[in-house]
Amino acid sequence: EIATPAALKWLADEVNNGRNNFAGQTITLLADIDLNNEEWTPIGNGTTKFQGTFDGQGHIISNLVVNGYKSNQGLFGFTTEGEIKNLTVHNAKVSGRLNVGVVAGTPYTSKYTNIKVTGHVEVNGMSYVGGVGGKNAYADWNTILVDVDETSYVKANSIEDKAYRTYVGGVCGFNGEGGHSFKNITSNINVEGTTCDVGGLFGIAHYGNKFEN
Repeated sequence: EIATPAALKWLADEVNNGRNNFAGQTITLLADIDLNNEEWTPIGNGTTKFQGTFDGQGHIISNLVVNGYKSNQGLFGFTTEGEIKNLTVHNAKVSGRLNVGVVAGTPYTSKYTNIKVTGHVEVNGMSYVGGVGGKNAYADWNTILVDVDETSYVKANSIEDKAYRTYVGGVCGFNGEGGHSFKNITSNINVEGTTCDVGGLFGIAHYGNKFEN
């Protein structure tokens, strides 16, 4: 159970230092948390991933700031298995290189359910950039809302490295192939990309997935 910024930071430290990936466990948010625009280290990374379930119980995490020209940038850096659900992130400025999103840089094989991104949001990256998730959505997403102010944006500039397509979307930059369901998805955020694969909801949506409402 988590109810304070310090406890949320403890969760990030446990995962990032390899002490606990929380597989098969549920983290429950008991209160709104204000991160106060202080530099946030994402929960999970390319080496040590968050593998549990995070249930926000309808609470709000606000004033998220993630800086640095790195990959896997967001409230969560890298999640696998499990689920992220019932969570609102309000006001966020997230920047990185690859795999950049407000809620998760790399959502991968975790389900995302009843997620909201609200307020003023700025997301900047090079490639695989989204308002909720960055790269590799390989699980079902259900009831995702990006409802932000008119000056908010998601932006990806991939010109600096011609090896990368842009892959930028209002909800997710890149979602993978394979029979997954994306239901009840809404976004009003401005999306900008320099090269290709630029979409209001998804930068690229691979084959075999179902999109509803």
